[in-house]
Amino acid sequence: MPLRFALVFVLASTLLVAAEKKPIPNCCPSGAERLSPKQVNSLLDKTEPIQAPRCGHHLHIEGCIVLAIAVDADGRVSCVTTVSGHPLIIGSAIDSVRRWRFRPYAVYGLKKSFCGKVALLYEATEYTVKYALVPDP
Repeated sequence: MPLRFALVFVLASTLLVAAEKKPIPNCCPSGAERLSPKQVNSLLDKTEPIQAPRCGHHLHIEGCIVLAIAVDADGRVSCVTTVSGHPLIIGSAIDSVRRWRFRPYAVYGLKKSFCGKVALLYEATEYTVKYALVPDP
């Protein structure tokens, strides 16, 4: 009987740890302006393609990826973290977003770093990934 109790306890503990939601890492440095997704999209200057995942024939996934980003005062992406999205496409999307460029955000004529979220509606096949920005995630 004690062995059964121990086994149940171990399994229950494992399930609780696996089900535990981990907080999203904070990508926003102190002093950075927090912008709405609409404001972030309006500052976007240059995007890069998302590479198709290499995982076999007849791949077809679609959905929405939401990423938290931080952008430095010069418009370069300094941090990207995942909020939600399909695990097969997330890595390629993060690599793409790291290469995006934004127009500088200015407050009273001074450039400031900013952070916010971007949402991408995507359709991925084994050959290509088409995506579009969503104004509000």
